[in-house]
Amino acid sequence: MLTKLTRAEQSEADAAERRRKREQQQADRRTAADRATLESRISGTESAVDQVLRQLPSPKPEKLRVLILGASSEGDLRVGREQKRIRAAVESALHRDQIELDVRPAATTHDLLDGITKFRPHVVHFSGHSNEDLIVFEDERDAPHTGVIVTARAFANAIRATDEPPLLVLLNSCKSAAQIDDLVDQVVPFAIGMADSIDDADAINYAAQFYAAIANGQSVNSAHLAGQVRLELDGLDSADLPTLAWAADVDPTTTILVRPTDPA
Repeated sequence: MLTKLTRAEQSEADAAERRRKREQQQADRRTAADRATLESRISGTESAVDQVLRQLPSPKPEKLRVLILGASSEGDLRVGREQKRIRAAVESALHRDQIELDVRPAATTHDLLDGITKFRPHVVHFSGHSNEDLIVFEDERDAPHTGVIVTARAFANAIRATDEPPLLVLLNSCKSAAQIDDLVDQVVPFAIGMADSIDDADAINYAAQFYAAIANGQSVNSAHLAGQVRLELDGLDSADLPTLAWAADVDPTTTILVRPTDPA
């Protein structure tokens, strides 16, 4: 009788153990299935993000073309000095041979349109006078004059009047940051402007460091930060004035405008 009871208890214990193992196996399968579903969702999300982010073209074998427009109709800004500093910064950089500059001092609206359509720049750089709503170009005069007022909208339309719009617009002029959100919403992937009035020398130092970093193969974001840090290291209060904006479907931390060419 005791033996039968012991066998019955052992049989029940064995059955319970088998049920436990089956339940554990089922739980393991459910866990594996849930993990696979989660991984699939994550993979799908990453794929969707990759598709949402604009696939900017990789730098072509052609050089990065930078159109530099300087306007100071009254002669109160050192736009020539800025253009000289930018050229020197590029010429001393690692990939200096991969950048082509079209420098236009005393820039008129004709220079703007001609440069956009003929030179087909990847970067448009303006230095001169501006505010939240306008940019001031020069007229075809030798004597100092009041300049030609161009609205922010007209300027954006000029930038857009080409089959291949630029990748970046840099407005190195006072209070121009108010214009950059519309530029990245409607025209270009990246834009830089100044959040308030900026001293002439500070604007020059930022620009020189920015283009040095670009020509050294740094990303748009790193080049912008380098320009800001240059001002900070010089003990200037204007380090927070240069402002970078970008479209929702691009990433300034991974966008590199200049890369070394492959060896022949």
